[in-house]
Amino acid sequence: MNQNQIIKKFETTLYGYQELVTDLLSDHGMKPAQFLGMALNTVKRDKTLTKVLESNPKSIFGSILICAELGLSPTKEMGECWLIPYKGVCQFQLGYKGLVSLIYRHPNVTGVEAECVFENDDFDYALGLNPVLTHVPTNEERGKLIYAYAILRFSDRDPLFKVMSIKDLKQYQKLSKAGDKGLWFSAKDPQFWLPKKTVIKQLCKLIPKNLLINQALHTDSVIEGGGAVTLSDTNEVVVVDAKDLHSIGGGYTNKAEKLLAERGVEVLSKEEAPKDSFLKDNINNNT
Repeated sequence: MNQNQIIKKFETTLYGYQELVTDLLSDHGMKPAQFLGMALNTVKRDKTLTKVLESNPKSIFGSILICAELGLSPTKEMGECWLIPYKGVCQFQLGYKGLVSLIYRHPNVTGVEAECVFENDDFDYALGLNPVLTHVPTNEERGKLIYAYAILRFSDRDPLFKVMSIKDLKQYQKLSKAGDKGLWFSAKDPQFWLPKKTVIKQLCKLIPKNLLINQALHTDSVIEGGGAVTLSDTNEVVVVDAKDLHSIGGGYTNKAEKLLAERGVEVLSKEEAPKDSFLKDNINNNT
């Protein structure tokens, strides 16, 4: 099968998910045709992703469905979600802009910001009953990165903030599968978006319950730590090692799982997933 045939097969299969994608996007104001077109073009324009269509197409479809569930664009231009080819599979990654977009959907959030602090900046913070955070960046050489912080502002309560030291940030870097080989603290991330995203994620744990944000944070963290999303051999979505995305007490904790269950699709845990197919899928007659 040549490259054009593989892309055509991917397009046909992708649009076979149109009904499900329509349901997933119904609360997000994004047109299904627009979303599917963006997903198609994202894969077609990335030669490494098109190779994943040969080695593990199901990881691509699983990642695209997560983007739809969250109502985020899968395109590089938007920077909300990333479909990242990694060792022959596609991995979903929540982008900085996607995280901020989800936060602003919270009805009580009025603002979110994140900044980095360098050793020559004027910076002070205190916790406790009277928290304080002040930061005046220097106009001179700023020196080395020493902290990152995030602030959330609300319409009904005082602001919340989170500060992480360079030591804290490097601990989170070690937890990611990329580790020292990733974009952390590299020339490819001159604005330090990864540290900013990390501190925002930690601050979001203090936001009053919000299902969509919690789901996004959990999925992103699981995949950053080595987890994955794929489809089963029968073309069913399999969420691997994502315990918070599974039904609890007879209810459902996310819309995608409910919709899939209504269609007779089983969402499996890591222990339940077919071991001989996980991350070893090939294009078959069902894809």
